[in-house]
Amino acid sequence: MINLFLVDDHEYLIQGLIAALEHHEFEANIVGSATSGKEAINLLSSLYVDVVLLDIIMPEMDGIECCRQIKKDFPHIKVIALTGELNPDILLNIWLEKADGILTKTGGVDELVGTIKSVMKGQKVIGNDVPGFFEYSESPTNHVPKLTITEREVLKLLGSGLTRQEAADKMNKTKYSVEFHCKNLFRKFNTNRIHSIIAEARKARLIK
Repeated sequence: MINLFLVDDHEYLIQGLIAALEHHEFEANIVGSATSGKEAINLLSSLYVDVVLLDIIMPEMDGIECCRQIKKDFPHIKVIALTGELNPDILLNIWLEKADGILTKTGGVDELVGTIKSVMKGQKVIGNDVPGFFEYSESPTNHVPKLTITEREVLKLLGSGLTRQEAADKMNKTKYSVEFHCKNLFRKFNTNRIHSIIAEARKARLIK
């Protein structure tokens, strides 16, 4: 059973989310909720929580700061930003605070349930309706990780429009080898979207 905690400054949204999850018959236990980031941090210290569903735009302590505090004080807890905010800088900021997933509030309960299951397996998830934030953000690129020569080559080939199989053929490697390097790139950039990684790498001039 997955223990969920909900954070949103609108109580009616919390109640709507609870009803949607119950209607879906998802095997999860909603152990609590809060209408502010500060309240959430205080309550989490006395509860066993697996996943926090976190709004971003809130008064006093916003979701970005709340996510940072959760990851600092409760590193075992997964955080999914569930938001109506589509500003790429804001989305990037909460991603850099180690959010495990970002979904829009209009994404639907099926996507939410799937994302909860994925983050519990250690995966990072960006929802289907979430705009790409690496390529549009004006935030500094000092968070860009170091890449190996092979990882740069894989990115360059994929960025030119080749498929992973075509990139493997070009490099005289197996598709499995390219998939291996892609998985390392996903981990380094904290995203499961290769086009976002390519855009960020270009922005940082790691590839052309």
